[in-house]
Order: sequence, then structure tokens, then C-alpha cells
Amino acid sequence: MSEKDKRQLLRILEESYVLDMYVGHDREGMNPDFHHEFQILIPAFDGRSGHITDVAWMTPDPEQPPPPKRLQPNQRFNTSVLDITGKVAICKVEAIRDGRLRYTDYVSFVKVNREWRIVSKVFHRHFTPDE
Repeated sequence: MSEKDKRQLLRILEESYVLDMYVGHDREGMNPDFHHEFQILIPAFDGRSGHITDVAWMTPDPEQPPPPKRLQPNQRFNTSVLDITGKVAICKVEAIRDGRLRYTDYVSFVKVNREWRIVSKVFHRHFTPDE
């Protein structure tokens, strides 16, 4: 893992991923650090058992209006488990709000034309929908 690649991936996570996934939500306004085929793996849970009943690949909702791209004071993000092998990489991102861990995301990257691009995300939600 080169230091240049590591720095570039961490910059993308901080400046693009966090703002577009947790603040922006606007497919058209997403940073070019996202590959144009970017997808999110969204598990559907059975409300009673909590077991996964279905899994779908989806893109961010283009109908949702974008809020201002700034973090709220009660939000913070930890990045860890940055692993690079050749032209692919993965990173673990923890989304914390009001001091509580809300999501753990695994973000995948691919290097295209010497530039890293975010290609997918799979996540775990640490709360129930009514929280």
C-alpha cells in the first residue's frame, strides 16, 4: 500500500463519501470520486425476527432534495480497516451521531485511469427503525 494511495483514499472518504452519503443524498450532485455505476447494497429486514429477508442493489434516491453539504455538530465519522490490494481497496467507516454508533459501512474502491473511485457500499444499521 503506497502512502499516496492511502492519502488519496482517506481524502475521498472525508471530503466526498461522508458529505455525499450522510449529508448530500443527491445523485446528480455527487462528487466525481464516485464511479458512475456506484451502488449500495441494502438489506431488507423482517420486522419481527430481524433476519435479512432480501438484498437489493440500489442507487441513492434522485428524488430526495439535497440538504446543505455540511456536517452537524452531533455527527462524527471514524475510518479504519483501510486495505489496498493492487487496484482495489476497502475501508470501514463508522457513523456516530449523538455519541452513538449508528452505521458501519464498508466502502469499496477501484482505481480507474490512476484515480480512485468509490464503487459500492454495504452497511450495518446499529439501531431499529423506530429509534
